[in-house]
Amino acid sequence: MQLNELVKNIHFKGIPDNREISAITYDSRKVKPGTLFVAIAGENSDGHEFIPQAIENGAVAILSNGRSPKTTVVPILQVKDPRLAMSHISAQFYGNPSAEMNIVGITGTNGKTSITHILYHILQTSGATCGTLGTLGFQTPTGMVSTGFTTPESVELQQMLQTLQLAGVDNLVMEISSHALDQHRVDNVEVDIAIFSNLTPEHLDFHGDMENYFKAKLQLFQTLAVDKTAVINFDDPYAQRICSSISAKCITYGMNKKADLHPVQAEFTTNGIKAQLQFREHIISIDSLLLGEYNLSNIMAGVAAALSMGVSISQIENAVKNMPPIPGRMELISCDCPGKVFVDYAHSPDAYEKLFSSLSSLTADGVKLLTVFGCGGNRDSGKRSEMAKISEKYSAFSFITMDNPRNEDVENINADIIRGFSGDDFTVIPDRKEAITTALKKMDENSILLILGKGQENYQEIGSVKIPYSDIEIIRAYSNES
Repeated sequence: MQLNELVKNIHFKGIPDNREISAITYDSRKVKPGTLFVAIAGENSDGHEFIPQAIENGAVAILSNGRSPKTTVVPILQVKDPRLAMSHISAQFYGNPSAEMNIVGITGTNGKTSITHILYHILQTSGATCGTLGTLGFQTPTGMVSTGFTTPESVELQQMLQTLQLAGVDNLVMEISSHALDQHRVDNVEVDIAIFSNLTPEHLDFHGDMENYFKAKLQLFQTLAVDKTAVINFDDPYAQRICSSISAKCITYGMNKKADLHPVQAEFTTNGIKAQLQFREHIISIDSLLLGEYNLSNIMAGVAAALSMGVSISQIENAVKNMPPIPGRMELISCDCPGKVFVDYAHSPDAYEKLFSSLSSLTADGVKLLTVFGCGGNRDSGKRSEMAKISEKYSAFSFITMDNPRNEDVENINADIIRGFSGDDFTVIPDRKEAITTALKKMDENSILLILGKGQENYQEIGSVKIPYSDIEIIRAYSNES
């Protein structure tokens, strides 16, 4: 595509010509001849510092916010917000694929991945072609590809959308993070159905406070056209604010009987969930292997979205009944040890409370709960002691360990966690493999071991490097060694 055609719908200073653009990137290391390089400020570095390198690598045009070297080698177009501009030109470059697809966007603090998995399975089972994008990766007809982000940058996102469109996939169910909304990654994705799961304290190191965090999420719903649909968790305190500030049709779900979709009967056991849901004059029977009330909420979100897409009740019931486990979400891992071992991605106080309280209500007296957990570095430190309090409340013993320390000292992170304990039923074992194997050795027939924070993650982020690591592989290796 020619440069002057590519930038015709954005505001800029500079003189574009008809030179051909064969690729777009914001990473100077990925520049090849024919590339338009967009200089954006990242978390650890600023792309404007790499403009000379990008030109040397073959960039034929630069998009920046004005902090650029003076050169006549290539045209430099100046824009107010490079990320915003990048979203527009990426959609233009890849042919605006979301306009030809049905896009379901899911946002909220917790539950995004579970709802994505549930809705994807319902759509696939009903015969619809569907892809997913989120924490677990990018699901295409040929398999799952890891992305490293809940929601990728706009260039990669638009390319993924085009990949699905060219493959004849009509639907995409995608997680949309608050970071992505604030950083314009999804500005030019035409969302047809937006789902709100919940909002609890998280990412406050980025957003500053809950109001800013909420406003970031709200953007997704305020951009919905009047003929689109918002699916809102009526049990959440922010639900009313969302519904009253959007023009799209609003469908609510929740335990509250005032919600459009709600349970009239529900039974929770260690074998799963059995429930009867009411939606207007219809009753929907739920029989699922997922555990706990919070997962019934996730199921209702997926059901509500599926109903709005015209999936029949019988198809929904059949899909939920035959749905496989959600990877890394209260996933039971086979282990040659007494008791049961679960891994879960939970890494916030709200997720902890929901998970622990649900599990506690399902287990018989005499069951001993052991917990392995840590907290991420360079993230909201205020939640660390809160997570410790919850673990102590429900666990017989807690093992404190490493969980993506990034550039923060592990001892400082663990000190923050320890402040939340009032007793001494815990130990600190910084090496995560050692912490897990130590916990496994302490199990008996009445034990349940929860290993929290990473789920299906296959790395430890130490410094700026992601080192291969997997909780699940550690558990399986223990079985082989025992």
